[in-house]
Amino acid sequence: MRLFMGLLLAGTAFAQSVPHVYVVNKAADSISIINATSLRVEHTIPVGRNPHEVAVAPNGSKLYVPNAAGNSVSVIDLRTNSETKKITHPDFNNPHGVAFTPDSRRALVTSERSRKIFVLDAMTDQVLRVIETDQGGTHMVTVNTAGTHAYFTNRESNTVTFMDLNDYRILANVNVGRGAEGFALSPDGRQIWVGNRNDSTISVVDVPSRSTIATFSSGQNPIRLAFTPDGKHVVSPDGASGNVDVYDAATRRKIQTVPASAGGIVAATDGKRMYVASQGSNEVQVIDTATWKVTNRIPVGSGPDGIAYR
Repeated sequence: MRLFMGLLLAGTAFAQSVPHVYVVNKAADSISIINATSLRVEHTIPVGRNPHEVAVAPNGSKLYVPNAAGNSVSVIDLRTNSETKKITHPDFNNPHGVAFTPDSRRALVTSERSRKIFVLDAMTDQVLRVIETDQGGTHMVTVNTAGTHAYFTNRESNTVTFMDLNDYRILANVNVGRGAEGFALSPDGRQIWVGNRNDSTISVVDVPSRSTIATFSSGQNPIRLAFTPDGKHVVSPDGASGNVDVYDAATRRKIQTVPASAGGIVAATDGKRMYVASQGSNEVQVIDTATWKVTNRIPVGSGPDGIAYR
């Protein structure tokens, strides 16, 4: 009985722990874990060569970190804050984007140069399935909140792929702009905003009709995008200007420019803060969404980029 109560209390404490920000350090082959309350780095964990993106399991148990140059995915146990395994596969060739399903049981990883999507069993940390995309430069991935569909950007084919997660069928490849890379799914799941780096534009894809309904001028290099949790704003770091552009999601008009270096971006669950990985200054910059100003700068490792929050 004592053992059961101890395990129960330990699990409860873990579930109620303060939120954290997770950022990969591409040039340092590591990941930094930041306490989102104290805004201090609590852990720096070595991973594989040249990590680019990171995803945290919704149940808070682990992280997956694709190592682009290492052709592997690092598994980070968040109870011990240590790497427990590197997932490998003969067809991994520049693994890049990663996303978990809402039930934390599966994850999807893009393999940019092999034009394949890998489905990982997140319970056993093994490759479950490999799917051909027939698209060039499959780069980023996201999953809807229902866990029924996944979406991928293909920066060489200039498309967004729709995939059914029930049978892993590719349903559509929707044309967008040149160099489609960073993208974001709206909180209601009805729109995908895509940054087209080679066109200096943003495309808006309507999810129900699987069609592009708008394309408009953006910053010179819209490297990443993120919605605020209320769906009212889309925030996009510009890799050329070193600014972060803020758009009204309804009108698609730029309403604010924040001087903050570009890289990965993520919103806090309550929407009060955005966290931007600044590759130029090796820090994570904290943006207050009430004022759209940088309020804190957190030193991390060299070359921070992919970022997650939980």
